[in-house]
Amino acid sequence: MGWLRLYITVEGQAEKAFADEALTPHLANYNIEVKPRVVVTNRKLGKRGGILDFARIQGDLTRLMRQDKHPEARFTTMLDLYALPSAFPGWEEARRQPNAMALVATLEQALHSEFGDPRFQPYIQLHEFEALLYCDLNQLRSRLSNSDHGINALQREVAHLQPEEINEGPQTAPSKRIINHLPIYERSKVRVGAPAAAAIGLPALRAKCPHFHDWLSRLEQLS
Repeated sequence: MGWLRLYITVEGQAEKAFADEALTPHLANYNIEVKPRVVVTNRKLGKRGGILDFARIQGDLTRLMRQDKHPEARFTTMLDLYALPSAFPGWEEARRQPNAMALVATLEQALHSEFGDPRFQPYIQLHEFEALLYCDLNQLRSRLSNSDHGINALQREVAHLQPEEINEGPQTAPSKRIINHLPIYERSKVRVGAPAAAAIGLPALRAKCPHFHDWLSRLEQLS
């Protein structure tokens, strides 16, 4: 089989940088060309980033799928569960699920059904991109000066949780916990967060984040 084109629609620049640094070289081993793109949130102003409402991501993905109708094109997403709009397809059913893993699976299935394109493999990150950083917080430590005290406190705070179990509360979401202990992270998410996640390495990320692992396995199987 020849090469496939995989468009990954992501929520922000940090996710795009992670896709460029970690996913692109890995999936090239499977004859998959990764084309990460930040979701368009305002076409008139040319703005990208953030999921303001479902209608915008729906329109953005619909246009993309129409622009590339070729059989070698594939499509996926990398969107945060945290702060996902309540108008998202499947939300009412998802909120009745017994745990976060079942909730996110329900949302992904509803998103897949919404577009009805077999080339589309949606993915929603539990609960935020920053969850990946908890697989090895020392990668943040090495990139943020004077961070030992904050990293140590953060490690104690989440010692009983797996990365994908860190919840989506306004003060307890993965990024909010990091910012609480390391305020500088709020201004350096792309510069620090994406390289730190990439440096942790896909094997470690997959070992500690089963939902992320399942997604990456599905992508590998595309070829």
